[in-house]
Amino acid sequence: MRRSPRPPAESGAGRSPDRPAPPPLLVRTGTDLTEVARVEKVMSTQPGLRERVFTPRELDYCYRRGHPGEHLAGRWAAKEAVLKSLGTGMGPRMEWTDIEVVNERGGRPQVRLYGEVAAVARSLGMDHIDVSLSHSGGLAVAYAAMVCLPPAPDTTDTAPAHTMHTTEGDDRYEA
Repeated sequence: MRRSPRPPAESGAGRSPDRPAPPPLLVRTGTDLTEVARVEKVMSTQPGLRERVFTPRELDYCYRRGHPGEHLAGRWAAKEAVLKSLGTGMGPRMEWTDIEVVNERGGRPQVRLYGEVAAVARSLGMDHIDVSLSHSGGLAVAYAAMVCLPPAPDTTDTAPAHTMHTTEGDDRYEA
């Protein structure tokens, strides 16, 4: 009988003991729950708001569906979830259309960021962002997960900073 193969090498095998492991990736999340009827009402009573919140591509997609209100509410929730993952809410110089929810060929939603929202995401080290949408029972929910790369090491300071990540998603540096 053949012996089982050796287990894979432990993480960090072959790394110099003098060189610390790279800092972990930071995942920032946001979620939002939106009432479909509220979005439908706002869109019908304030038609100018539609173009301030949704891009032409988003509107075209939603109004080609059987229940456009559900899709609009899902995108509204996704934009809110993305802003929560940034930790900013709707900040200065940000526009709702700086966040665009589009669908891949297979239907999976993805987010495109523009303008000030993209600038804030870059400043946080965003590598990519995933979003998940769902709607049922008159509600739409969205969840955003933004993966941020660790900051580049500061070569001017020889003492490494130790980072703690709290459940609120903020970073606190200790000397």
